Amino acid sequence: MDAIGVGQPNSGMLYVYGSPADTSFRLEWDQQVPVEITTTGGDRESAVLWRSLCPYRERGYHFGCSRFVVVMRVGYHASSLAGRVAAIGGRFELISVSGFLAAVVLFSRGEEVDRARAAQSWPGVAYTDLSFPFCAPDAPDCLSGSHLWAPVRADTGAAVLGDAVVQVRSGDTVEVAYRQPTGETVRARRAVQ
Repeated sequence: MDAIGVGQPNSGMLYVYGSPADTSFRLEWDQQVPVEITTTGGDRESAVLWRSLCPYRERGYHFGCSRFVVVMRVGYHASSLAGRVAAIGGRFELISVSGFLAAVVLFSRGEEVDRARAAQSWPGVAYTDLSFPFCAPDAPDCLSGSHLWAPVRADTGAAVLGDAVVQVRSGDTVEVAYRQPTGETVRARRAVQ
């Protein structure tokens, strides 16, 4: 792994991402890359990175793994779906100011298509879409499997080791570490604001 990073905790989640040192490396669909996440607040969690883009076999294009978009009907606000999103193992990545559009992130992979289809029957939902934009189809390396990421649940509060939720507070530093096959460790740190 050449680089790993951690995004700012937002909406109850943080992102861990990575890119292989060998640009010809292609992570297969069923492969995962383990990482350790620690915080200066005392939390320690394990996570796995996977390909950031998943193949959608029915239509022949790719979409962002673990994500889908919800578009609401007029008069409905996406925030009304918070309980349903939590029930399917997800959180909102964002909700537009008008509430017309929302992006849902799942903390697992492989259920995106089924979850997005089921969400079409939720109250007020006009439609859902898997084509969350990540890159142009003609971009080199776009669909290669060399871009890795993982969403990780994040909350405030006291650290609870091994609960699959990173507890962070403003002022904490989050560190992600990946142990290379050579024995070296690649680390990334981010202060939480």
